[in-house]
Amino acid sequence: MADKLQKYKFTASTSKQANPKPTTRNTAKLATQGGATHTAPTHPSGEVPGMAEDLKAEILASIREDLKNVIRDELKSALADEISSIKNDLQGLKTLIANDVTAIRADMELVKTDVNEVKDGLNTWSDEVSTLQTTVESLQKEIKTMRDKCEDMEGRMRRANIRLAGIPEANSSTPKAIASALKEMLQLDRDVKVDRSHRIFGSSRDGDKPRVIIAKMHYDEDAVEILRKARDQAPLFYNGQRVSIFPDYTANVAKARAAFSEVRSALRGRKDIRYGLLFPARLRITHNGNSREFVDHRKAMDYAKQILMEERPAAND
Repeated sequence: MADKLQKYKFTASTSKQANPKPTTRNTAKLATQGGATHTAPTHPSGEVPGMAEDLKAEILASIREDLKNVIRDELKSALADEISSIKNDLQGLKTLIANDVTAIRADMELVKTDVNEVKDGLNTWSDEVSTLQTTVESLQKEIKTMRDKCEDMEGRMRRANIRLAGIPEANSSTPKAIASALKEMLQLDRDVKVDRSHRIFGSSRDGDKPRVIIAKMHYDEDAVEILRKARDQAPLFYNGQRVSIFPDYTANVAKARAAFSEVRSALRGRKDIRYGLLFPARLRITHNGNSREFVDHRKAMDYAKQILMEERPAAND
C-alpha cells in the first residue's frame, strides 16, 4: 500500500513543476509574445483563481478511490483464507451431521421395529391376561364355594360335639368317664352315650388351667339337651371345680358367633324380646311378633338399639 501511495507524492511534485505560479514578469512576457493589447488580471497571491482548489479536489477524489480499492483488495486477500477455512469447517460439519442423521435414522428404524414387535407382543399378552383373569375369577369363585362347603361340612360334623372346660387333668377323659361326669353335673335321668373324647393338643404343667375336653355324643339330640341344661343350670361344678360346657364350633364360626355377644348382652333380660343364634352364625330377634335374622352384627346392633329406644318412651308414660 505504501508503494501505491508513493505515486501521489510524485504526481503532486510534477504538477507543481508543470504549472509554476504565475508572476507579473511572466504575465507581461506572455502578453508581449502573444501580441496582446490588454493586460491579464492578476490574483493578489499571484495564482490563477480556482485552479488550486480544483486540483486539490481532483487529487483527493483520486486518493479516495485508490484507497478504497486498495483496502478492498487487502480485505479480500486477508479474508479469503479465513472464509476458505470456514467453508471447509462447515463442509466437514455438514458431512458429520449427515452421517449422524443417517445413523440416527437407522437407529430409529430399529427402534420402530422393536416397538412394533413389543406392541404385537403386548396385544397377545393382553389377550392372554384377559383369558387368565377370567380363569382366575372363575377359580376364585369355585374356591370360595368349596371353602364354604368345607366349612359347612366341618360345622355339621361338630354339631354333636361339646367342649368341657375346667375338669382337672387328674380326672380321666375317657368316653365312659365323661358320660358319668355329664350325668352327675346335669342330673340327667338317663345315661348318655359318648362315642369318643380327648383333651385338646398341648402339654399341661402344674399350675396351668386344665386342657379343654372335646367329646362327641352319639346322638345329636343328646348334645342339644346337654347344652340347654348347662345353660339353664349354670354354674356347674364337678368334684369341687367349676366346669363350663359349650358347643364345639370351627374357628370361623366361633368368631362369627362371638361378634353377636354385644347384641345379646343388650337384649338379655327383656321378656318382650326373644333372640337366639342359629347355625352357623345367624341372630334371630323376635319383637312384637315380628322376627328378623341378621348375619351382620352391626346391623343387628342398630336394630336392637332401635327397638330399645322405642320401648323407653312407652315405659316413661
